[in-house]
Amino acid sequence: MRARAYAKVNIGLRVGKKRSDGYHDIDTYMALIDLYDDITMEVYPACGFSCRIEKEIGYNAEGRDLMEIAAEAFSLVTGLMFHADITIYKRIPSGAGLGGGSSDAAAVLRMLAGYFGVPDDSVMKAAAMTGSDVMFFASGFCAAHVTGRGDIISPISIPQGLSVCVYVPGKRISTANAYKSLDSIERTVTSLPPLAFNPVPDGNAFCNDFEIVFPGKRPFPHPEGPCYVSLTGSGSGWIAIFPESSAFEIEKTEDCDIFMASFIISG
Repeated sequence: MRARAYAKVNIGLRVGKKRSDGYHDIDTYMALIDLYDDITMEVYPACGFSCRIEKEIGYNAEGRDLMEIAAEAFSLVTGLMFHADITIYKRIPSGAGLGGGSSDAAAVLRMLAGYFGVPDDSVMKAAAMTGSDVMFFASGFCAAHVTGRGDIISPISIPQGLSVCVYVPGKRISTANAYKSLDSIERTVTSLPPLAFNPVPDGNAFCNDFEIVFPGKRPFPHPEGPCYVSLTGSGSGWIAIFPESSAFEIEKTEDCDIFMASFIISG
């Protein structure tokens, strides 16, 4: 089995106070872009659950991988026992707010569901056990309004004719540390308005709360035409959304990665 695990960008991100269960309520619009990791998996019968991950070029995660956690959650939810051999080729940079680890985990869940013929509700239960962003990736939607702890997912449409530039600085950001820093700041929690493109979203209406944690000069020069610029996720990546017809250039330095991408419009 083989799957592409696509990255996501956030258009606006409001973060509520920390909940009693340790999660945060969020209000954001997530959309897939055509930057992806390649994942292959073989499944074998077994008396219990086990997993082995072959880490190909670009993989530098530390600790227990979300793909293994997702596969184990799938086993717990369904009662199925198996051994999974997973190989991943990483393209999505980590610590950039692009959801690479969560997308990888969701890809594993989708492949397991297809292999065993498991219904979507079991997939979403396993996704919820794995991580909040995993639920969006497991939903199968290309773009969605995501609220709650990430478990309320309503599909939306992204118009055609838009390009995305992703700028990832050399210094990456820990998601846990970003949330901890945000929790230490006294702030008013607000909701996002309905997403609108005219022809790009309004940067003032659809801003990212994490920008108050990591203030600084935005990496994109002013383009010739309309452009939406924001941090994505909890950072460190920045995105610019602009019409394909606009002139847009950015100079690459040694300590950053730059990706030009398009939205995934249909699955």
